[in-house]
Amino acid sequence: MDMYEIHEKMTAHLFPSYASTDERFLALAICGEVGELANMIKKRWRDGIDLAPEIREELADIRIYLELLAKCFNIEGEKLDQAVETKLKKVIEKHKL
Repeated sequence: MDMYEIHEKMTAHLFPSYASTDERFLALAICGEVGELANMIKKRWRDGIDLAPEIREELADIRIYLELLAKCFNIEGEKLDQAVETKLKKVIEKHKL
């Protein structure tokens, strides 16, 4: 069972059936997860408390939604890794690093 099937099985009772394939839903979901991460980073900075375990979980949530969103555009998994590498090469070239 791959990540996409696991997500579908684990969240079917929580979200509408389109939740794993609708780019609008997934874009909003990833924004919500990033907001939660930002809030934890703020608390870590402001209050000096260690939220590393919780931050790791939020990062995993973000990665899951990113992969699901990428799948909507047929660029999941290794294709996404390759696109990131190509993008980083462009940045290096642009900034002459």
